[in-house]
Amino acid sequence: SAYKAVMSNGLSVVVKRMREMNKLGKDGFDAEMRRMGRLRHQNILTPLAYHYRREEKLMVSEYIPKGSLLYVLHGDRGACHAELNWATRLRIVQGIARGMGFLHSEFATYDLPHGNLKSSNVLLSDNYEPLLSDYAFHPLINPNNATTAMFAYRSPEYTQYQEVSPKSDVYCLGIIILEILTSKFPSQYLSNGKGGTDVVQWVSSAVSEKREAELIDPEIANDTAALDRMVELLRIGADCTNSNPKQRPEMKEAIRRIGEI
Repeated sequence: SAYKAVMSNGLSVVVKRMREMNKLGKDGFDAEMRRMGRLRHQNILTPLAYHYRREEKLMVSEYIPKGSLLYVLHGDRGACHAELNWATRLRIVQGIARGMGFLHSEFATYDLPHGNLKSSNVLLSDNYEPLLSDYAFHPLINPNNATTAMFAYRSPEYTQYQEVSPKSDVYCLGIIILEILTSKFPSQYLSNGKGGTDVVQWVSSAVSEKREAELIDPEIANDTAALDRMVELLRIGADCTNSNPKQRPEMKEAIRRIGEI
């Protein structure tokens, strides 16, 4: 659960309560929070403060008025949604990719350098620069809670083999690429308990049959001059959501390809 608060200096913040983070004691939790507090990247939301109690942990972050990608893409049909043209969506995807590259460098020893990449955890600045939040929590969360608390645990390899790895983050990146391009809400193809099988089949069949353009959100598909680039980005998303993690690109390769769009 999260709450908006206004500090005495007028700064608006979000206070997030994290009850599932009971894996580490105070010293370990302090060390992880301080490490996060030192992160500096234009696509990373760095925590401002934290509070530790054995039964409850709080994290304080800057309040981002525009809200999440989830809200702007699916919940807001006003001015912000209208601004989600192809150029803006590409900027968001490329910013997410840069942020993921930074996290995979900073937390290279973690099984899940992010672990919870999804549209509700991507906040948008005033100029639609994405800010990644809820990252690098894997060492903090009790394994019994991880399956419900972290989106990477929806990947096919966990559903089938109870395994996660940095390639599970690649899978989440692919899902968010497909969500941005198609405007389909992920639960429409992830709620069947089979991980990403449906979305992989849906997209891969379209790719194999050269029908990729049919999947693009009509609101951006009318930008016909950019359609080839949209299709190329969709193919990257399809590669990242391959049900076999060994067949997915490494995060660095996915980022390189996204940067070349």
